[in-house]
Amino acid sequence: MTKVYVLGAGAAAAYTGSYLRETSPVAKNFFQKAMRVIDIHKIKDRYFADEALDFRHIFNFIKKFWGINREQIDRANLDMEEVLTLLNIEMEEDREEQDSLLLAYEEYLLLMALTFDKILYGKPCPYHHSIAQSLKPGDTVISFNYELLMDYALRHLVSSNSKWYIKDGYGINCVSLSSAHRRSSLPDPAAGSSNVKLLKLHGSLNWLYCPQCGQLYAYEHRNAKGQSIIIHGMANMIQCTAAHCCHRLSRVIIPPTLMKNYQSIPFIPHLWRQARNALQQAKEIIVIGYSFPATDFRSNWLFRKAMVNNKSLQKVVIVDTAEGYPLKKLLEKHRSIFRVDDLVFYNSFPQFAAALEQ
Repeated sequence: MTKVYVLGAGAAAAYTGSYLRETSPVAKNFFQKAMRVIDIHKIKDRYFADEALDFRHIFNFIKKFWGINREQIDRANLDMEEVLTLLNIEMEEDREEQDSLLLAYEEYLLLMALTFDKILYGKPCPYHHSIAQSLKPGDTVISFNYELLMDYALRHLVSSNSKWYIKDGYGINCVSLSSAHRRSSLPDPAAGSSNVKLLKLHGSLNWLYCPQCGQLYAYEHRNAKGQSIIIHGMANMIQCTAAHCCHRLSRVIIPPTLMKNYQSIPFIPHLWRQARNALQQAKEIIVIGYSFPATDFRSNWLFRKAMVNNKSLQKVVIVDTAEGYPLKKLLEKHRSIFRVDDLVFYNSFPQFAAALEQ
């Protein structure tokens, strides 16, 4: 039975192994969590080297549009999607401030990367590990998250049948970037090929790509000195190592905004097509912590389009912490999308992971 897992923010929020004892940020509390960790520069053996960053351009933008000082952000009701959407609109409308607005945008992405990196640094997630161990050849994991919990679980996959490697496991040719030698790229040490996929439709914190030749790179989050590659691997400090190409690399993150531009990175539409094909052929679909928000029109289209052509679907599993009336609405939405009346429901990721291991 071919399975497809779908991971949303709720899957990451279930992780409780953070050394900071924080949970993964979501849109409504991102800024509160970001401000709680912004002055933390070292966690155990990981050094983030971000003391010199002041994020003044993004904080100035927030001050201008919301009248909130940096010192007030942790108590404000800011939504990360709203902030970035308004920033994108301002970048289109105010041509005179393009340079500072672009810096604000880059600072926002870096603040996101650092916040997730710090908060999710900790012990391996047992729940993502359970998913990885349950995968069979031909299975697919579709993720709308930037974080690396699933990546780490697959990287340490222990199975006689299922295999996942950076070089092809993301659904596109990918080169492992050596953090110790930034101008060198190392092939994945594994000689085999992946037979399960992780499709990250909104990009990933560890991805860099070359806008000129299109090569995708992935790097580990720590180098030999324990330093975070979020900073030491900044895109504008790394050049493409492909033959005859030395272009500066760029981050691969489709930001949380109503104005998502999926065409801005050439291989992202290819990943979406792979995701649609996997959904069309799936016999079982497991959705963990993803509620199909009404504003995410492309993902809603993706699933509804796939279900039009899926003639094999036998089982749909929903894993979500919603309760009461929100749960009723959530399940109605899933029944509408997947065109099934009977859903298997688990009210927590740990509960589902325990069932997987039985």
